[in-house]
Amino acid sequence: MNDATSTLLKREHEHSFRRNFLWSERTYRLNPDGLEWRDARSTHLIPYDDIVEIHEYKAKVWGRLSADLPRRFDYVLRCRDGKKIVLNSIHRTGLRQVENRSSTCISLVDELRRRVAAASPDVKSLSSLRRSYRLANAVDRATYSIGLLFFKLVRCIDFDRAANFTAWALRRIGPWLRGHRTARANLTAAYPEKSAAEIAQILAAMWENIGRLAVEYVNLDRLLDPANPNRGRVIVAAETLETLAGIRDDNKPAVLFTSHLASYEVGAIWAEQNGLNLVIVYNPVNFGPISEQLVTMRKRTMGRLVLSGRDSAWKLREAMKQGLHLTLFADQHFANGVDVTFFGRACKANPMPARFAQLFECPVRGFRTIRLPDNRIELRFTEELQMPRGADGKVDIRRAMQQITSTIEEWVREHPGQWLWLQRRWR
Repeated sequence: MNDATSTLLKREHEHSFRRNFLWSERTYRLNPDGLEWRDARSTHLIPYDDIVEIHEYKAKVWGRLSADLPRRFDYVLRCRDGKKIVLNSIHRTGLRQVENRSSTCISLVDELRRRVAAASPDVKSLSSLRRSYRLANAVDRATYSIGLLFFKLVRCIDFDRAANFTAWALRRIGPWLRGHRTARANLTAAYPEKSAAEIAQILAAMWENIGRLAVEYVNLDRLLDPANPNRGRVIVAAETLETLAGIRDDNKPAVLFTSHLASYEVGAIWAEQNGLNLVIVYNPVNFGPISEQLVTMRKRTMGRLVLSGRDSAWKLREAMKQGLHLTLFADQHFANGVDVTFFGRACKANPMPARFAQLFECPVRGFRTIRLPDNRIELRFTEELQMPRGADGKVDIRRAMQQITSTIEEWVREHPGQWLWLQRRWR
């Protein structure tokens, strides 16, 4: 066994964490004779046959980690002499700073189970839910029940009355909700020149927009009249119809990028009803009992949907080979994306629009919605974007994504109160 392989095996079954900011960091390692743990002052060894119980606790994750880690697993080991050893999957780096170390914790415990079982066949293996997790589940069930009731009530109430009421309500409730602080921080960083009053005004408009969007979301299948999709709530200029006809009738695929501005779902429904065949990437929604109903409405009104996942790129490529038009959001954080700037701040962008433009040598356009008074929506296409190219003549992925990101920034600056400042675009 070479040194590199030996080092890899050691790391595979080693876990360190700091339980809270008052503790020193402890490191746990599986040795041939038992579980070794050490801190800054001492080293201890617990033989495998001395461990009589391994208790797994599922707990709720709070704070910033909750977006990427909905739950965590912690472990309590009980020894024959009554001593308890705690293994946490979250590492405390400071008073309010945490780090996810679940992978090393779970890897160590999985191997530990095997070694303890071999040394002590009567070892007990238990599993429980922390009180915080049970409480979080109860809150989720209550939230889903309220959401289902809201879904049914809104579909029974006059659309304009429901939209106006939820806009009024969210404008007042929003500042008390969890995402308000994130939205305010994003706005303050994006507009350092604006006063606190101006920032508050944009935030109020954002919450009002979200209130109207909620009502539109549960009425996706009734927002437009299939017989007259270009009338009523939707405002469409003649040049927009001409652009759509050109994209639809040129017998080749296209990349249409959009953003979380105004009533972004309406654009896809309108395009599909006007004969523009779309393929859309979507993320699964987690709204409990109404999730399936929302997905069904989307599939019925928006064309071909592709669930985001490992094989989504392959499915999108096959759809574009068939002449469908790829439609996707280009204003979200993408961990493995390319570096771009948005409002002067560095962030990551999903390179998919540029990659498909490079692969198919197809047109690239922006497509957005603008919220107007009286619950009306205006739809607009941009001119075809001329993708920047490298020395080899191919689309330059990073520069192309910067161009797309800059276009979206212009949209947001035009109507800042209609963008979802709640999302963590900069990380």
